[in-house]
Amino acid sequence: MKIEENILNDVSSIKLEGRFDANTSDAVEKFIREKIEKGCSQFVLNMGNVSFISSAGLRVVIIIARELRNEHQGDLHIAVLQPSVKRVFEISGLNNILKIFNDEQTATEAFSK
Repeated sequence: MKIEENILNDVSSIKLEGRFDANTSDAVEKFIREKIEKGCSQFVLNMGNVSFISSAGLRVVIIIARELRNEHQGDLHIAVLQPSVKRVFEISGLNNILKIFNDEQTATEAFSK
């Protein structure tokens, strides 16, 4: 799993590349938690290059989103889902709970509205 970060207007945009599964979910969670500890509370998770997400990846997304909303007055926006990954979000019902955007810029700008 490749993880890259770009910060714009206090929003941490994290771009993932690869499979988001049991082998990589701990690394993603650790990366985001380190940013939360440094005071960041607004995240965009760009998953445009994520080819697969397992229940372990979904678990990280849910836990981080819940923690940001309940404990840090923040949020996690999801951007750019591949069709197969988007289908997993739909089947799991997460598309009704999380804010999902078609592009990273819109997901980032949504924090300022």
